[in-house]
Amino acid sequence: MNNLVALLWSAPRLWRYAAIAVLLLLVYLLGLAALSAPASPSGVAAWWPAAAAGVLALCLARGSERWLVAVLVGAVSVASNLSGGRTLAVALGFGLANALETFVFTAIFARENRPAQLDTVRDVLRFAVAAACGAAAVGVVAAGTLALLTGASFGAVLFSALPSHAFAVFTLVPLALTRGRPGRAERRLELLIQIGFVLLVLGVAYGPGRSLPISFLILPLLTWAAFRFGIRVVAWELCLTALVASGFTSMGIGYFTSAGGTATTATGSLVHLFLITYATSVLLLAAELAQRDALLEREREVVHALLDLNRQKDDFVSSVSHELRTPITSILGFAEELEDTDLTHEQARFTRVVVRNSHRLAQLVENLLDLSSMSLRSDAGPVGPVDLRTLVTECVEELTPQAHSTGVTLTAEFGDGMLTLQSSASDVRRVLTNLVGNAVKFTPAHGRVWVGCTADADGVLLTVSDNGIGIPPSDVERVFDRFYRSASAESLPGTGLGLPLTKGLVDRLGGTVDLQSDGRTGTHVTIALPRRAAPAPARDSSAVTAGM
Repeated sequence: MNNLVALLWSAPRLWRYAAIAVLLLLVYLLGLAALSAPASPSGVAAWWPAAAAGVLALCLARGSERWLVAVLVGAVSVASNLSGGRTLAVALGFGLANALETFVFTAIFARENRPAQLDTVRDVLRFAVAAACGAAAVGVVAAGTLALLTGASFGAVLFSALPSHAFAVFTLVPLALTRGRPGRAERRLELLIQIGFVLLVLGVAYGPGRSLPISFLILPLLTWAAFRFGIRVVAWELCLTALVASGFTSMGIGYFTSAGGTATTATGSLVHLFLITYATSVLLLAAELAQRDALLEREREVVHALLDLNRQKDDFVSSVSHELRTPITSILGFAEELEDTDLTHEQARFTRVVVRNSHRLAQLVENLLDLSSMSLRSDAGPVGPVDLRTLVTECVEELTPQAHSTGVTLTAEFGDGMLTLQSSASDVRRVLTNLVGNAVKFTPAHGRVWVGCTADADGVLLTVSDNGIGIPPSDVERVFDRFYRSASAESLPGTGLGLPLTKGLVDRLGGTVDLQSDGRTGTHVTIALPRRAAPAPARDSSAVTAGM
């Protein structure tokens, strides 16, 4: 949601010029209203809200238009001062002062190629500097004018004019430069309650009969607004606070008045400086919180985009893998049939290569499908009684020919106790097959692989140990990342999906995986499985994106 200045800045030129004309009319009317109120002893209006209208008019001007609008602000100010009863010389001096103030402010704060705004801490700091410099410019010129023409005290006029104009800019201009944020339905009642407290505290702190210095009570409520409702609500409540405090003080009511119930010469300026300090502090806080909220919102959008991208990736992998499964099965089936026919020695060698690589490709497709399915669902397969003694024995028997072909000894050992679980037999079998197959593949000739199964108080421990090439300690933390291959495995065929798949299956069964290796004397993997398969923990967004 854009602020008012941004909306008018981007509007058609005719609308923008019309808005500038309305603001110039406000400069005249507000100037006339300020002059009709009792002036300070220095001869300067106690408050000059026309300064805010002039500043906003220049904020709507683009490029060289600002010179023309600044001249028009000066001319309108001269007219309002003349209508208010001031002499032509004083009116001209004050007109020059007002034109200079608006130009100095916009030269510091507003950029020519984009609309002015109060969104960030930098914006608020630049706004404060611009308001201070503009007020200083108008104060010096106005004080010089009255000192030369009427013999007034330069210091007294400067001290009155500077806070009078700065107060108007700090109070009114942020209303048009801040933008709101979408309101939350659950906070509407909270906002009404907060506004009620603001009105109550304003009456208590600045109302009649208050002689205690309790004006600070409004600050916690403004801080509440900054944290919960955004910078625009803060700007409106600051404006309300400023109007109530200065209004009561100008009427001789409240703590800032003298003991006799009248406003002293310096009272108005002190109140203005006090409220300017409040405004700067709370606007800075609100801007910082707005920046934080915007950053968090962008982070949420990025996380949602990454999650969506991850889902698309899983869908793509699953779809492609399914499409590959049928032709690979056909190739493998016909190649195995071809092996049983009368072939020459060279033809038989070619056929064995086709069969071997078809098996590798089929295994890769299965791994991809399993990983994709684990990303889409976290529950285990069908749960039933699983006899680990039988399952381990069958796994060792199936992989013994592969181990013997490479000169590796494969054995199984069983401990005492109950070696049965209520779990998914297919998932446990896949875990064992992956771990034992990996151990056999990475163990050189004449090496050994041990598979152990023991019971403990919480469930069952499955161990797979070998005296193969091992994994470098620096790679141990990453071996469960998808497609990651340690330096010791680069010379051997593989895809880097076996251990990530194993980890996902064990997580799905509610178990844990512990892998230990020194990179020289082999690898030891321990799987702890509960007696009854537990639901896997929820996957957070960081874990999802890390596996992409």
